[in-house]
Amino acid sequence: MKRTLLITAPVLAAVILLGVGVAIARPDWLPPWARIAPGRLPVWARFGASASATAGAVDYGLYCREHGAPEKFCTLCHPELEETLLLCPEHGNIPEDLCTLCHPEVEQQYDLVMCPEGHGLPEHFCVECGNGPGASAALPDDGWCATHKTPEVLCIECLRDPKAHDAEAGARVCSQPLPVVRFATADLARKIGLETVPVTAERHVHHAEANAETDYNGNRHAEIYPRVTGYLREIRVDLGDVVSVGDVLAVVDSAEVSGVKSRLISARAALELARVEYERTQALAQRNAVASKQVLEALTVLNQAEANALEATQTLRNLGFDEEDLRRIETEKDTSSLLEIVSPLGGSVIFRHAVLGEAVQPTTKLFGVADKATMWLWIDVYEQDIDRVEVGQRVSFHAAGAGRSADAPSSNGTVTWVGSEVDKTTRTTRVRAELENPSGRLRANLFGQARIQVAPEHDALVIPRDALQRHEGTDLVFLPLGGGRFRPQRVVIEPTDRPGFVEVAWGLEPGQEVVTDAGFLLKTEIMKGAIGAGCCE
Repeated sequence: MKRTLLITAPVLAAVILLGVGVAIARPDWLPPWARIAPGRLPVWARFGASASATAGAVDYGLYCREHGAPEKFCTLCHPELEETLLLCPEHGNIPEDLCTLCHPEVEQQYDLVMCPEGHGLPEHFCVECGNGPGASAALPDDGWCATHKTPEVLCIECLRDPKAHDAEAGARVCSQPLPVVRFATADLARKIGLETVPVTAERHVHHAEANAETDYNGNRHAEIYPRVTGYLREIRVDLGDVVSVGDVLAVVDSAEVSGVKSRLISARAALELARVEYERTQALAQRNAVASKQVLEALTVLNQAEANALEATQTLRNLGFDEEDLRRIETEKDTSSLLEIVSPLGGSVIFRHAVLGEAVQPTTKLFGVADKATMWLWIDVYEQDIDRVEVGQRVSFHAAGAGRSADAPSSNGTVTWVGSEVDKTTRTTRVRAELENPSGRLRANLFGQARIQVAPEHDALVIPRDALQRHEGTDLVFLPLGGGRFRPQRVVIEPTDRPGFVEVAWGLEPGQEVVTDAGFLLKTEIMKGAIGAGCCE
């Protein structure tokens, strides 16, 4: 028996010494219940210790080394404790047992890790630093109306009645700043790959882009038909020829023209005869030489002759004869069957379907003439952009074959009409613009991309799109505060023409730094129910 005790005693002493060495040198190897909290005497060291050595220590159970406080008071690891513990509303709703401002003695009793900034509160529960479960109450108001998801300066409801959303305790429900995210060490942000870029200011213009197709200016484009049945006797122009108003394009030989001319000559002669007969009959009636019935009959004949003459005159006018031509036909008794086809406007001949001797009908399209100094552009604007498009806005057009490089030629113009309906299939609205085409480079039916300037040029703040995070239906970025701390800031953004960049319409100032790469890791720390509740290890 004595021999056994002599053998086991040294072994037991060695094990104890080894355990003490491990507890001192590598406490992270031990289970949580066996770890030695900062400034706290271990249980095995308290037996036999002097009263002065144990006066400030309390046996508070497990210790949360992550947040420097007893585990039973750590509402950061155990949010459910907020329902059972007494909280201190004066200092950010931290547990009353950890509030060193109200109870300075608990710092030594619970071996609390204090705020290095000197705010007098435990480090991970310091509302002044933006930590703790109620840290958002101590944060500066970021000016965001969380109820209506818009900046408070733009919120109609809040401006109409600023007290409409006040809580019973006096806190604004609309104003809900997000908690600051804090890393355990400042170097941890660098190790996980967080990078920042400055908010830059530049001149910017908002555009709406959509597919578009060119066409001739409908107000400067004419399709020319012969208006009669006949044969092409003469053709005087070809494709590409430049013509003026009234220039003869072709001559049609038509018996219909000859018949109308003959009818006009006959109607005018009959009209003159009927007028003379009416005047003679009226003179005889005044001397009671004829009956009044004959006067009425002469008047009827006169009216019929006038109607026939008007009908023949109007038919020739419809065929393009003017008043001078009508007087010449009547004077010279011209019954020629030739009809000159003239251009109604100046421009270029863009279409010809005419061959000598070809039989034509009134509906046969012979020529097309267009003034190409201006062209129409039909733009299919997307449904989400149509509200920003207005008449008078500037438009630039890049043809598909020209590419989209900076030196690619473009055509500029102005919006002249905005459609009133959305296509059921494409969900786009038709918009018409008029483009300048002095060089004649544009052609009809060119397909390409149109850019409509929907806002005037202005100063804009620009950040990379990678800096944006989406949280509770709003966009936000993270601003570095130093010391491994990052403050979320909600922003309002607008699209830009630069790939990978967005404009910040509200929420940031020039020169501020925003987190770009790995920013999603910060977002997970402010999400509801996220482990750590704003602290990263």
